[in-house]
Amino acid sequence: MRRLFRTCDRANQTEPRSSLLDALIDRRGSIKVMTALLIVPLIATVAFAIDYTRVVNVRSHLQAAADAAVLAAKMSGTDTTDAATAAAQSFAKANSTNLTGVSLKSVTTTPTAGGFKVELAATVPTPFASVIGFPNMEVAVGSESVFGSADMEVALVLDVTGSMSGAMEDLKQGAKDLTGALFGTAGSNNKIKMAVVPYAGTVNIGNGFTQLSWMDQNGDGWLAGKGLSEHWAGYEPGCTYTPGSGTDPGPGTGTFGWLGDHLPKFAGILQSVFGISQAQAATAADVPPGYTFLPDCWFVNPKVNSFSIFNQLGVTWKGCVMAREDWNDRDVSDEPPSIVDADSLFEPWLWPDTTDQSAIDAKGYSWDTVNDYIPDRLDLRDAAAPVFNGDWIGWGHHNLYKYPAGAGLVIVDETGPDTMGPNKGCPDPLLPLTANQSDVDSRIDSLMHWNGSGTNTAEGVAWGMRVLSPGAPFTEGSSDPNVRKVMVVMTDGVNNLNPSMDDSIKSEFSTYAYLWDGRIQPSTYDGFRQQTDTRMLKACEFAKAQNIDIYTVAFNIADQAALDLLKTCASKLPYAYTATTAGELVDAFRSIGKSLSDLRLSR
Repeated sequence: MRRLFRTCDRANQTEPRSSLLDALIDRRGSIKVMTALLIVPLIATVAFAIDYTRVVNVRSHLQAAADAAVLAAKMSGTDTTDAATAAAQSFAKANSTNLTGVSLKSVTTTPTAGGFKVELAATVPTPFASVIGFPNMEVAVGSESVFGSADMEVALVLDVTGSMSGAMEDLKQGAKDLTGALFGTAGSNNKIKMAVVPYAGTVNIGNGFTQLSWMDQNGDGWLAGKGLSEHWAGYEPGCTYTPGSGTDPGPGTGTFGWLGDHLPKFAGILQSVFGISQAQAATAADVPPGYTFLPDCWFVNPKVNSFSIFNQLGVTWKGCVMAREDWNDRDVSDEPPSIVDADSLFEPWLWPDTTDQSAIDAKGYSWDTVNDYIPDRLDLRDAAAPVFNGDWIGWGHHNLYKYPAGAGLVIVDETGPDTMGPNKGCPDPLLPLTANQSDVDSRIDSLMHWNGSGTNTAEGVAWGMRVLSPGAPFTEGSSDPNVRKVMVVMTDGVNNLNPSMDDSIKSEFSTYAYLWDGRIQPSTYDGFRQQTDTRMLKACEFAKAQNIDIYTVAFNIADQAALDLLKTCASKLPYAYTATTAGELVDAFRSIGKSLSDLRLSR
């Protein structure tokens, strides 16, 4: 019974086990069927996901291309849709060339009230999704430009000294790229104006009728004839001369000093020689207290009119100017010139004739003269200055009698970069603010480097400020406080003055005359740099006070003090750029142009 029970028990359990197994077998078959039914859409989903990821990536690249295209359309320099479309297509294709297999179908450019709208369409191949009937997908993007909202006036202050000779083309390219970026973002309701201020040792402001009204045409100012006045001119016949101490052939009896500081009209040069009606023979009564006049002998501190010298030489003043006096900061300020105050007027740049090369060679010296363009007239020494019949050849440089040289005696060469004559070292004239891009580009294209004098960035900054400000001398600048003012200052060196082996002048000529003339203290090359650095910082200070944003570009400068000077001059530290190669110089201008374009994109 027990065995039967167990047998029956096993028998009783056999049927349920067989039913469960059959059910499981049936379910497994169903899963296989379901899996078979779902595998196709699953594969399609994965394929679509892979292709969709690529489409998203393509769309991102095309959006960047659309943004570039809308910038190209805005900066095409023309309002015609065809030209804008061509520019947009070029940029779009350039930005989508790395999208293998993508076909750029169309680029549509539409003018809008504020700029341009650019729409791009492309076909993206979808190899995985093609198995389910989707061989490609269409992608469309768009971008719209809006003109910059602010009016802007920009002065490019560019170093064109001789050391820039190998980088002028790169400078031009960078400057024109900046110009294109700014003018390309200007709409009909807002304006961009630009000025170009090339500088070397001086700045050429132009020599038209307007500029002449700012000049000391009568020789009344303290700086009249600087480099020529305050020099001795010789002795009259019959003079009794008592030599002084040392080797300086100045007056030995009485006190010389700088009489020109006290009596500008003190003169011993006749009107027939200098064409100055106020010239008169000096007497003891003309000398201020503290000084002793040497009767009948000493011609000193004549009132020299630089424009009269130009006329006597038959040479036209090119347009370069001296730095005004600095004790009132007039040399770097924007104080308007006024005929009421002769010292507020500008003095023309007149590089004096230097010692004859023949005299230097005759003495056996190894150095060359700097600017020998008329004979020194050493034959006048017997009559005009018997004391100078000795060996000292510096008298020929300071001799004022030689300037009415006569026809055929003046040798002038004003073809750069090396020039000779009273305009030596004078670069091309600046371009005042203009809204005409072609004028700006043409002036930039015409730039060249100029040798002579040295580098005076203080003058460049001062005239950059003067072209931007609304007051005289230049008045093209807007007085509207909403107009943004910008100055971009580029230089490749330190402030410096070229040396001279001629100890009668101590240096080449500068906007502060020769080192010999005493405007630079101490009268050394280091003294010139120290003073000019100080004046440059003062000019930057004045410009910033007029809400002028200053960007600086230091090109290939290793001198840390010069780099620090430019950083201090810049309105903000990020505005101070450095470039060590020609390519980086171009990039610096492009970066500044991009930051100034004030162009907004709205998709």
